[in-house]
Amino acid sequence: MSRYPVILAGGLLALTGQFALAQSTAETPPSDPAYIDQSRINQTNDPYIKKRVTVKKAKKQYKAEKAEARDEYKEKKSDAKEDYKAAKRDARETRKEELKETGR
Repeated sequence: MSRYPVILAGGLLALTGQFALAQSTAETPPSDPAYIDQSRINQTNDPYIKKRVTVKKAKKQYKAEKAEARDEYKEKKSDAKEDYKAAKRDARETRKEELKETGR
């Protein structure tokens, strides 16, 4: 009775080994969507694919413009901040000079 589990385990191992070997050697069919060349998709007449490609291009252009606008904004903000600090510095110096003149 103790030999049966060993025999069953060996048979199961041999059976699953054959399935794994069969799955790994199977060739992928050329019509499988996971393996289609992506350059052919862009040349298709399918309106959904054309829309997806157009939206992707528009999104890429929008992000580029947005990044450029953000960079310009940050530069202007930095310049304005520097001008503000310079104005504060000048006002502080002027006030110090006025206080020295009045003797306080």
